[in-house]
Formats: sequence, structure tokens, C-alpha cells
Amino acid sequence: MKKITKIFITGLLTLIMIAGMSIPAMAATETELTDMVSEEMTANYLYTELAAKFPEVKVFANLAKSEMRHIAALKKAAARLGLSVEAAKPADILIPETVEDALAFAMAYELEDIEMLKVLIEKEEDAMLKRVLNNLLKGSERHYNALKRVADNGVENCVCNEDGCTYQNKVNNRSKNGGQGNGQKANANAQKGMGNGQKGQGNRNNSGCTSDQCKRAQ
Repeated sequence: MKKITKIFITGLLTLIMIAGMSIPAMAATETELTDMVSEEMTANYLYTELAAKFPEVKVFANLAKSEMRHIAALKKAAARLGLSVEAAKPADILIPETVEDALAFAMAYELEDIEMLKVLIEKEEDAMLKRVLNNLLKGSERHYNALKRVADNGVENCVCNEDGCTYQNKVNNRSKNGGQGNGQKANANAQKGMGNGQKGQGNRNNSGCTSDQCKRAQ
């Protein structure tokens, strides 16, 4: 009887160990992923509306495209984990009336997005989902920096694409200074060449000049 009990307990422990090995790492809950997708959907809605309202601010259209990629990445991750995010939807937010307010609101929204992602990343144990969340975090940080650059330097001084914004005055100044530098160098070389030519002409004159002729010329 003792032998049978021992075998039973050993078998039970083995089954528990096998079951434990097959349990996947703890991932975000369905509610958490749904909330995160809703957050990205709201960001996409915000930037789409701002791009239509302020077409001169190119960063908004670029960020709207980027948010669509964030949504797709999260939906793919949820599907892999067998979680449904169909309940996700954009929040009903008011669109700012001025460019200044729009930039300030968008920056605040990106900071909120960053904090949400950090909370999820902190406790996430699923390696693949954690990688996705980290990529989204880097993207949101780039978004914030791009918006801040436009706010700090002015809309007319920034050139924006999906990777961010560049301060146009800095680009122009670098190009202009570089061009002037090359031009000055070319002029200096040309003047040097003229000097060499005059020197060569002087040498030719001296080579055909007798001592008496040179004295008379002087």
C-alpha cells in the first residue's frame, strides 16, 4: 500500500511539473491590451483630425500613419496570445482650435501613452509582447520629441517625416556655410593660380633679359 501511495505521489508531482512547464509566461490581460489599442486608436484619430485642420503642420499626418502601425502591431500580438481586442475604440476627445494648443495637447497625450507602456513593460513576462511594447515605447518617445521640436522652433522652421522633425534653419545654415566655405576655397585657389601665373610670367621675362636691358627697363 505504501509502495502504491509513493508511486501515485511521484506520478502526481511529475504531472504537476510537466503542466507547469507548458504554462506560457504571464502576459498582459485582455483588458489591458484592449485599453492599449484604444489609446493608440485615439492617438490616430487625434492626429488624423489635426492633420486635416492644420495641413501646414506636416508632423500630424506623419504621426497618424505611425499610430496605424502601432495599432496593427498590438492587434497581431493579441491574436498570437489568443486575446480579443475587438472592444477597443477611440475615445471621444475634443480637437484643439489652435496649432499651439494642438501641439501642447498632443505632447501631453504622448506622455500619457509613454506611461501606460512603461507600466505594461514593467510586469510583462512574455518576451515577444515585451519586445512589441518596447518598440511602441520608443516610437511614442520619438513622437513626443518631434512634436516638441515643432513647438520649440516653429512650424515654418521644421521639416517632418515619419522618423521625426528636423529644424530647417539649422539645415539651411549648415548648407549655406558649407557652400560659402567651398566657394571661398575655390576663390583662394583661383587667386593662388593667378599668382603662380604672374610669377611664371616674371620668370619668363627674366630669362630673356640681359643685364643691360634689365637696367634700362628699370
